[in-house]
Amino acid sequence: MALEDNGPRRADRRRVAGLATRTTNADEAQPSKARIPELWGRFMSQHWAERLEQGGAVGPLLAVYSAYESDASGSYQILIGRELAGSSPVAPPLRIVDVPQGQYVVFGCPGPLPDAVIEGWRRVWTFFGRPDAPVRAYTADFEAYTEPERTEIWVAVRD
Repeated sequence: MALEDNGPRRADRRRVAGLATRTTNADEAQPSKARIPELWGRFMSQHWAERLEQGGAVGPLLAVYSAYESDASGSYQILIGRELAGSSPVAPPLRIVDVPQGQYVVFGCPGPLPDAVIEGWRRVWTFFGRPDAPVRAYTADFEAYTEPERTEIWVAVRD
């Protein structure tokens, strides 16, 4: 399988509503400090994908990484949700994040979750560690859960 299944692609702007938390990769590497598994558990157990759809959300489940403090070593926000079709506001505990239009490198992650996505991020970090890799934008990156065992990781790069 190619490292970037689809290579660089442009993506349109999208507004995503969902549940969010702030964390770091260092914290996520320590089970006692990890916040992402609890966020996923809350999202799934409270049926937010269906609740968002009833409120007009469309498309696949998305996990958006944004509000980067600096780079992969700093803090960031992760929001798990779905794309909003319109511009209507949401009520707490929901939040909204705007994913900007831009250039992205797309990594396919086939296989069972969460291992496929964990391995996908390992490939992302290896790829962007290369001297000839494009420069990450650190605006907003996202995982798109397109099929039961098919996820894509979209990483924003500078134009």
